[in-house]
Amino acid sequence: MQLGFIGVGNIGTPMCRHLIEAGHTVLAYDVSSDHLARIVNLGAQAADSPRAVAQACDIVFSSLPGPREIEQVALGEDGIIAAARPGLIYVDLSTNAPATAQAICATLAEKGVIMLDAPVSGGVTGAERGTLAVMVGGDHKTFETCKPLLEHIGANVFHVGDIGSGCVAKLVNNMLAFINTAAASEGMALGTKAGVDPHKLYEIVQASSGASWAMNQFPNKVFHGDFTPGFTIDLAYKDLRLALEMGDQLSVPLLMGSICINFMRQLRANGAGGGDLSSLARVVEDAIDWQIRAPQNT
Repeated sequence: MQLGFIGVGNIGTPMCRHLIEAGHTVLAYDVSSDHLARIVNLGAQAADSPRAVAQACDIVFSSLPGPREIEQVALGEDGIIAAARPGLIYVDLSTNAPATAQAICATLAEKGVIMLDAPVSGGVTGAERGTLAVMVGGDHKTFETCKPLLEHIGANVFHVGDIGSGCVAKLVNNMLAFINTAAASEGMALGTKAGVDPHKLYEIVQASSGASWAMNQFPNKVFHGDFTPGFTIDLAYKDLRLALEMGDQLSVPLLMGSICINFMRQLRANGAGGGDLSSLARVVEDAIDWQIRAPQNT
């Protein structure tokens, strides 16, 4: 089975690599020649357009920054639709707006192409380890066809429902992660400024009812001032904006999400949109002139 992979950036590269390591032949494309050269060095073949990938492949995956790029890859002049044919399967692993996924699916379906929306969660670390959560929306039979492939990149593969439902699940998950990160930043700032040892406070919270994935960003990054980007504020802002738009469409207020996106707006206004998600802590730190820092445990 010939596989295609479009978009081999920080998360796309390890996902594509896992497919190659599983013994599949993969034809890849990326707008970045450096990214494309990197995945070719890992065993992929190179294509010069999404259309070329779709022409040669049975199943095409994509991992892209957002709705605009997904639409261009799927429906653009040199996109997947230009090589559409009955039986071609398109699996988009990006975070997208549910309505956009549904619209792309409907357009491709007119040409016989079946689409799944399959956004992933777990970041670069999860992609490297092959432990991502994969949330899939779309035809269940097609999901079963693709599931063995998705299991190479994710340890937890879920069929959520109809097309677009994978995106809904991903946006909900990310919104919770972002809000939790902002809330954890306030809590850690309060506790450490009151004199509690940062490592001790982290251990207590993680063993108690305040525990969350977001707390792990403190010993891993914040305690030693490392905001080197994994998942950037700019990408988080895009995802949270999509969640808030969905809230508007469904008349769900999303008050905490609205507060959290203002943390992100402040960082972006200060030129820090390229920083890691954990840099949400810097908004709190700057507001109270205090840094949540601690020596690394040895």
